[in-house]
Amino acid sequence: ISFIPKFINHLFRCKPISMVGAEQLLLDTHSLKTVLLDLPSIGSQVVRKAPASYTKIVVKGMTRAEMILKVVMAPHEPSVVFVDNYIKLLADGNPETFQKTLDMKGLKRSEQSSMLELFRQRLPTPPSGADGGPSLSFSTPTPEQENSRIRKLEKLIKKRL
Repeated sequence: ISFIPKFINHLFRCKPISMVGAEQLLLDTHSLKTVLLDLPSIGSQVVRKAPASYTKIVVKGMTRAEMILKVVMAPHEPSVVFVDNYIKLLADGNPETFQKTLDMKGLKRSEQSSMLELFRQRLPTPPSGADGGPSLSFSTPTPEQENSRIRKLEKLIKKRL
């Protein structure tokens, strides 16, 4: 589905977004996700499940859009909490994506530069050798992997505070 990446790109063009605007977009995004999941059987006499690969793509992509909006809705102060929330919800280590999210919030460039620096500092470092440190995974993690990553991130946050 090429629709979902285009949808996310158009979300990033919405700036600045107020809290109420982000809440409405989140509701609309959830409704759109539901429609996309039902799309393969709309107008069909036979009700059957959509292919698992289609469902997986829709859920993954639209959940990402929902997480972007949840991050935009979150208060940006304290900065550390905002950055950690972004890393936890989006698992995206790309500074450009983080920048786009800050633009959506309508933050001034001076605020953004300090947030970007904090973002770079807070990213878990990839493991080097056998130390097995926390790392960002860009594939869809299993619930066990997600829980493990969250626990590691919480320990890292506590250690740095």
